Amino acid sequence: MANYKNLYIFTGKGGVGKTTLSFAFAKYLKSQNKKVKYIYFKTGSISDNQKTIDQGQSLGDELGIDCVGLDLKDCAQGYIGKKMKSEIIGKWVVKTPFFRALINMIPGFNYLIYLGRILEYLKEDPELIIIIDSPSSGHALTMLEATHNFSEIFQSGVVFDDTKRMIDLMFGKDFLQVNIVTLPTLMSVHESLELDESLQKITKIDSKIICNNSYHGIEGVEDSTLPEFLENKINNEHQVIEEHRGSIATFITHSPSINAPQIVKDLIPSMEKLV
Repeated sequence: MANYKNLYIFTGKGGVGKTTLSFAFAKYLKSQNKKVKYIYFKTGSISDNQKTIDQGQSLGDELGIDCVGLDLKDCAQGYIGKKMKSEIIGKWVVKTPFFRALINMIPGFNYLIYLGRILEYLKEDPELIIIIDSPSSGHALTMLEATHNFSEIFQSGVVFDDTKRMIDLMFGKDFLQVNIVTLPTLMSVHESLELDESLQKITKIDSKIICNNSYHGIEGVEDSTLPEFLENKINNEHQVIEEHRGSIATFITHSPSINAPQIVKDLIPSMEKLV
């Protein structure tokens, strides 16, 4: 029987296919009758002129996935409002120049607030499985580092208590899994290995390196006459397999489809390997 986690973070460099894999994994979990919520971060700071990110919202709607884009200002207002027991005070505090400067200046403070909101979803529904589509590998690393950094900076008080609860929950047994998505090239895999090493320095984290968009295992591909660029791609994959097979949890086969919903559908059969 599959041992499902409560929280899955998909991370990796831009362009490796995190969003598509996140949705494919969400669809797979729904096929297993699991409650799923896909989450992405719309903003990274608090500013009246802050541009928002639509990271797959329309695709989520088309696929029938519960998709939530978190806004930092809204999450901060909710967090402060609950601590002060007043939504009005929460909104007033977040509008002050001091608070905006504080949250934009301290590395990881924004992710601490985001994580607080994410864990609230799980508190409201313990059967829920949350998938975080992280903007990039650096964001995911900062997000996980922040919980430990703040527990060391603040030795007492509200932030310390909240951070400790996050650490106890997030890094507890069978709660969190980080899927590091990479492409089948040596440079991309090396970057993923470095990220995994950095994650393990925080604490022992359940992580998997997922090699996406691979021609490895496609029947008949290597027996065909291929364009030079595809031959080079397959040769690069052979190098990756030869050097790093033991470090890569699974290879996700390339989808020949050209539209996102169909690509997601093509990938679903491979998603069991990501659990």
